[in-house]
Amino acid sequence: MADKAQIQEAIEVQGEEVRKLKSEKASKEQIDEEVSKLLQLKAQIGEDDGKHQFVLKTAKGTRDYNPKQMAIREKVFNTILGCFKRHGAETIDTPVFELKETLTGKYGEDSKLIYDLKDQGGELLSLRYDLTVPFARYLAMNKITNIKRYHIAKVYRRDNPAMTRGRYREFYQCMPWKEVRKEMVSEKGLSEEVADQIGEYVSLQGGMELAERLLQDQKMSQSKQACAGLTDIKLLFSYLQLFQVTDKAQIQEAIEVQGEEVRKLKSEKASKEQIDEEVSKLLQLKAQIGGR
Repeated sequence: MADKAQIQEAIEVQGEEVRKLKSEKASKEQIDEEVSKLLQLKAQIGEDDGKHQFVLKTAKGTRDYNPKQMAIREKVFNTILGCFKRHGAETIDTPVFELKETLTGKYGEDSKLIYDLKDQGGELLSLRYDLTVPFARYLAMNKITNIKRYHIAKVYRRDNPAMTRGRYREFYQCMPWKEVRKEMVSEKGLSEEVADQIGEYVSLQGGMELAERLLQDQKMSQSKQACAGLTDIKLLFSYLQLFQVTDKAQIQEAIEVQGEEVRKLKSEKASKEQIDEEVSKLLQLKAQIGGR
């Protein structure tokens, strides 16, 4: 098996060499020579036992993620989840497959991209195409009219994958602000000015000072509901400041940043002096939390 794997790897390397020569428009003699080597390698695989060779690989349009890639993904997801939770959102989970009749007809031309499963106990099932229809089914079944929900899960589309461009058949789906704005204007009927104003408000970050500034905002101050909410936020921040919670939060954030710096230096095998210096800064920050 090890020999087969080595030959397969050599075939891939040799194939790259042939493609490189062709792209560089090398001489016919050079290309023919390398093609001959490639065919010899392929012949070794074919001569092995004349039977179908089982090749270990992922299904078309899918991929594996190694520990380093997963660490990056989890970091991104945790940042997003933290934002959702801070704003009071709740999470739900729905099955990865739904009744086919629930999904069919909801996507128009895209219905042909739905993965159908074999008949199981008389039910025709399909893998979810997105998270919208399962969410709508969940709301209808539970008679829910108001929920602040988030849901992070994979979806499946029988599409022509282009993995070099990040196009897969199994993936997480999200929408950038540009697409959200487009939907607000073209589908929801909002004016471009209003959509841009919403985008500006959403991007704001701050504490007491921001709440006070928004209360003075000409457009925001016209909404009684918005003013009531901002007044409550001001009251909340006054309590947080009174109990020094905001100071602790800032120090905690600094501890996390400094901890990342220490881990980075260790992974890069920096000098002991550099690491000790950053560890000392980290301990000083932790002491500030402990002393409060």
